[in-house]
Amino acid sequence: TGELLGHSSTTRADVGDDFRDLQLETDNRHAGTECTQTALLLYTNQLLKKKEASDNTKLKLYLLENLGSAMIRLGSSLPKDSNYGRAVETLGQTEEKLNELQLQFVNRVKEGWLPELQRSLDDFKQYVTLQKKLETRRSEYDSKMVKFQKARKDNITVEDELRTAQVRYEDTYDDLGRRMMDMQDAEQEYLRGAFSFYEAQMEYHQRCYEQLTRIRGAFDECLRAKRLPAAERHPIGASLATRKSQSALKQSEMTTGARHPIPFQGQGTNPLGRSTSYRTAPGHQRNDSNQFSDHNSNHGSNHNGSHGSQPLPQLARAQSDFAASEKSRVPTVAPRRHAPPPPAPKRPVESQPARLLRKALYEFEPKELGELPLNTGDIVAVEECIDSDGWWNGELVYS
Repeated sequence: TGELLGHSSTTRADVGDDFRDLQLETDNRHAGTECTQTALLLYTNQLLKKKEASDNTKLKLYLLENLGSAMIRLGSSLPKDSNYGRAVETLGQTEEKLNELQLQFVNRVKEGWLPELQRSLDDFKQYVTLQKKLETRRSEYDSKMVKFQKARKDNITVEDELRTAQVRYEDTYDDLGRRMMDMQDAEQEYLRGAFSFYEAQMEYHQRCYEQLTRIRGAFDECLRAKRLPAAERHPIGASLATRKSQSALKQSEMTTGARHPIPFQGQGTNPLGRSTSYRTAPGHQRNDSNQFSDHNSNHGSNHNGSHGSQPLPQLARAQSDFAASEKSRVPTVAPRRHAPPPPAPKRPVESQPARLLRKALYEFEPKELGELPLNTGDIVAVEECIDSDGWWNGELVYS
């Protein structure tokens, strides 16, 4: 008996590699299933999430429902002949329909693949329980084996305890192996659950595509439609156009005033288009009455210098019938051009004080708030010396 149980016996634990490979595969399957279920729950919960409406009504709406409601509100607020308003309102109604399709899709997922994943996780829980139980039975069997090897060979009690521990361990071993095999055989059910999710998602996106395709014609119609300019559609447009033309006319009259030269008459002289206030020639006297007459050489008493023998230039008297408005209007004279002012003298550039620079010879890791990390070769501009222990206040200028 001692030889049977203590030395040459081969238990199921000695099979080893095949069983451990099966356990590893099952553990990987368990981890992947758990991760997939968590991701699917996050996805469906995100689609079912509600937020406060954007119109400050404090209502809780789905995201697509809120978007569609806002679009409908915008489109209905615009005039009926607004192409943009009609298109946005139609798109908002479609978004609300997409929200309904989204809710139907989430319900199908919750009734289809999610329950299958949860059932698979329940099977894995039983697998984990059997796995822990097998480890406990194996530890118990090993302890009974050590006790049996130390005891006398004729100790029937110890031998019975060892045999009982072995049977319990092997039963748990068989249960765990059958559980792992059953989980592999259940792949067909898991496959049907994944296919149900595929069908729900395919139908959801197809119906969304149909809804969006249905309003393509409305968008094309709005894009092709031509709307009159706002100035022609609104009554205020005509008055604004009239004001703009009147303002442009006044501006042109102010900038381009007509020039009226002052006509003069004289014997053999051309009319002068200059102002009547001009400078007298040397040797002539200014007539303060602003009335000019013809002069000849016998008026030498009114001249100064040697110009008495030369005839004066003949100036024409202004016409008596010249309109008073024309007399009061000052002709436009080109402004005189002056030389540009000399450039301002350049201000002397104030020399800035030289900065005190220091080079880091070692690396320094800051230990407290406000300390500057340094690497070997960094250049630091020192602003002030804080204390006599060698601490400076500065900034890093080159690294």
